[in-house]
Amino acid sequence: MLTRRRNKTAILCFTMVAAVLIGQAIISVSTAEAELANTTSSTGELQALIDQAHPGERIRVPSGVYEGSLILSKKITLEAETEGSVSIVNANPNTRSVIHIAADDVEISGIQIINESPSKIPALLITGDRTVVENMNIQTASQGIVLEDANDGQFRSNIIQWSGSAAGRAVKLFDKGNGIDLYNSHRNIIRDNTIQRVHDGIYMENSDDNRLTFNVIEHSRYGIHSMYSKGAVIQNNQGNFNYTGAMIMASREVELTGNVFRKQSENVNSQGILIFQVQDSLFKDNKVIGNRVGLYLEQSENNRMENNEIANNFIGIQLLGARDNLITGNTLSGNVTETLAQDSANNSLDRNYWDSFQGIDTDGDGISNIAYAINPFFQGLIKERPAFQLFFQSPSMVFLEGLYQADQNTWTTDEEPLMVPLTSDQTSGQKASSTASGLIGAALLILTLSILQWARRRE
Repeated sequence: MLTRRRNKTAILCFTMVAAVLIGQAIISVSTAEAELANTTSSTGELQALIDQAHPGERIRVPSGVYEGSLILSKKITLEAETEGSVSIVNANPNTRSVIHIAADDVEISGIQIINESPSKIPALLITGDRTVVENMNIQTASQGIVLEDANDGQFRSNIIQWSGSAAGRAVKLFDKGNGIDLYNSHRNIIRDNTIQRVHDGIYMENSDDNRLTFNVIEHSRYGIHSMYSKGAVIQNNQGNFNYTGAMIMASREVELTGNVFRKQSENVNSQGILIFQVQDSLFKDNKVIGNRVGLYLEQSENNRMENNEIANNFIGIQLLGARDNLITGNTLSGNVTETLAQDSANNSLDRNYWDSFQGIDTDGDGISNIAYAINPFFQGLIKERPAFQLFFQSPSMVFLEGLYQADQNTWTTDEEPLMVPLTSDQTSGQKASSTASGLIGAALLILTLSILQWARRRE
C-alpha cells in the first residue's frame, strides 16, 4: 500500500514538473516569436511618422531593426531612442540610399546604417545645408556619406567601415566607395570620425573651406584626398596603413598641420603626404613616420613646409618639378635616403636637420657652415630607366652618385642646415650642444691654420 502511494506521488510530481516545463517552453516560444516579429520592421511606419511631423520636431526611433529606406525632406531631428539600438537595413541598395537627407537643418544621431550589397548608391546621401550627423555607425559595401551641394554641415564622432560581410569577399580596393565624399560642398566640419577599409577616407572635390580635424583613417587607399579645392583646414588627423596618408592635388590655400601619418607603405607608390600641383599652402608640425616616401612634392609652388618630423621612411623628402617653395625647420632622421630632388629650382631650403649630414659649426650658433646639397643623379637616372630602382642605395649606385658633380649650381641646397633638430625635447639642450660644437670647430680651425703656417715656414 505504501509502495503504491509512493508511486502515485512520484507520478504526480513528474506530471507537475513536466507541465511546468512545457508551459515555460510554450511561453518562451511565444516570447521568441513575438521578439522575432518585432526584430525586423518595415521603415514604412517610420517614414509615415516623419512625413506627418511638423518642421523642427524631434522624432525618437524605438529600438529595433528596420528594413527599407528613409527620406528626410523637412527640418527635423531623428535620433535613436537609445544610442546604438536602432539599425536600418537597406533592402534595395541599387535604387536608393538607406537615408536621404533632402532638406536643410536636419539632425540625425545614434542610428546604425547597414548597406551590405555592393552598389554605387551611398548609404547616407545629403543634399541639404546645415546638416548635423553624429554618433552614427555606417557599415557599407558602397559609399558611406556623400554630400552633394551640401554646405555648412557638421559630421562628428561617426564610424564608417566597409561592411564585414563584403570585406570577406574578394573585393578590389578600387571597387570600394569612399568613407565621406564631398562634391561641390563647402564650409563643412568633419571631426572625430573613424573610417576604415574604404577607398578614400575623406574625399573632397570642388569643395572649399572645409575643416577636417581629429579623424582616424586606416587600411584605405588615400586617407584624405583633396581635388580642385581651396581653403581646407586639415588638422590633427591620423592615417595608418593606407596607400597614402594625405593626397593634396590641384588645390590652393590648404593648411595641413599637426597630423600623424604612419606606415603608409601598402603600395609601391605610397607616401605619407603627397602634394601635386598645389599652391599657396602650409604644411606644418606633421609627423610622417615609417612610410615609403615621407613628403612628396611635385609641380607645386609657393608652399611652406615647416617643422615637420620626417622619420624612418624609405625616402624622406622627394621633389620633382617643384619651385619657389620654402622648406624650413624640418627634422629628417632615420630615413634610408634623406631626400631626392630633380628639376626643382628656386626652392628655399633653410635650417632643416638632416641626420645623415655631417656639418661643421665654427661659431656655435647651431647652424652648419657647410651647405647640404641634394644630388639629383639617382632621381634623373630612374626617370629615364625606372628599372634602375632595383639598385637603390647599392654600393655601386652610391659610388656613381658620389662621382656625379655636374651643374651643382642648380642642385637643391640647404644653405644653413641645423646641427641639431628643433624638436621640443631637444631645444633645451641645443644651446649647450651648439656651444660645444662651436668650440670644437674653432679648435679645429686654429689647428688647421697652425699646420698651414708651420708648412709655409718649412718652405
